[in-house]
Amino acid sequence: VEDISSLGIVVFPNPTKNLITIETRLEIEVEIYDLMGRLLIEEKNTKRLDLSNLSNGLYNLSIIYNDKRYSKQIVKQ
Repeated sequence: VEDISSLGIVVFPNPTKNLITIETRLEIEVEIYDLMGRLLIEEKNTKRLDLSNLSNGLYNLSIIYNDKRYSKQIVKQ
């Protein structure tokens, strides 16, 4: 798993209350997992994720581009 900064993708704000913005020009798939590995959100070509349905805590954000998976931890407050 590689770090998303190598793709020039910026994810903010982190920590967040509800919305995550993904700044990229690439066509990406985005997945949010809880710490137990359960898939909670799956989106294609999105620039904004709404986390308001999730409880506060740590989540794993996976960005898939060119069949490679890049990972980042997100904190929901």
